[in-house]
Amino acid sequence: MKMRFLPLLMAGLVLTGSARASIQLIEFGEYGATAISAAIPDNNATGLARTKVLTGYDLYAPYIVTVSLKILGTGFGAYNGDYYADLRHVSADGTMTQLAVLLNRVGRSSTLGSGYSDNGFDVTLADSADDDIHNYRFALSGGHNNPITGALTGTWQPDGRTADPLQVLDTSMRITTLNSLGLGSPNGTWTLFVADAKAGGTGQLVEWKVTMQGVPEPSSASLLILGLAAVLARSRRCRI
Repeated sequence: MKMRFLPLLMAGLVLTGSARASIQLIEFGEYGATAISAAIPDNNATGLARTKVLTGYDLYAPYIVTVSLKILGTGFGAYNGDYYADLRHVSADGTMTQLAVLLNRVGRSSTLGSGYSDNGFDVTLADSADDDIHNYRFALSGGHNNPITGALTGTWQPDGRTADPLQVLDTSMRITTLNSLGLGSPNGTWTLFVADAKAGGTGQLVEWKVTMQGVPEPSSASLLILGLAAVLARSRRCRI
């Protein structure tokens, strides 16, 4: 009985290894030892762009995409509600462009025309987070007029609003996501863009990192589950 069980157990182990081998993790940006302190031009739509080109990766999808972003004020600092930021991917052949809006004048609404007056971000942006970063004060305290102390931290959903930063409101449609950038090949040009859309106060981009975590293909996951189920079923029969 033990000898008959062993091949099935080994088959289950092979399936496990195969499924894990197909998962890629990609990280890029300017962070840690390569962190920067790049000034974000005040009240200037040209903003600041940082670009990375990826080559040599297999055509593999989908990926779960997250972005870590650290923006700190200089001098007395800019309002968090001043900033607009997005992440753009242009495919290696130049035929496809995808965009995810990360920040768009957080807190700006019909009653808060300048957005939130807090100073700085040290956040992770992920589609799977619980709360929209545009309304982070409300998520933290239940009110839009309650300032926070220091830079905003934690994990938040990206803003997603593509409306003009001079016109955007909390009610504007959220039509971009980060994970949509992970549906194709990771190769190509990735650009983080940050702009300060309102005069008064200045800030700098300190760190940014894009993480792309591959997920198992459904076929691999299904084979893994079936293989393990077969092992467990055989094990039960062998013990009877």
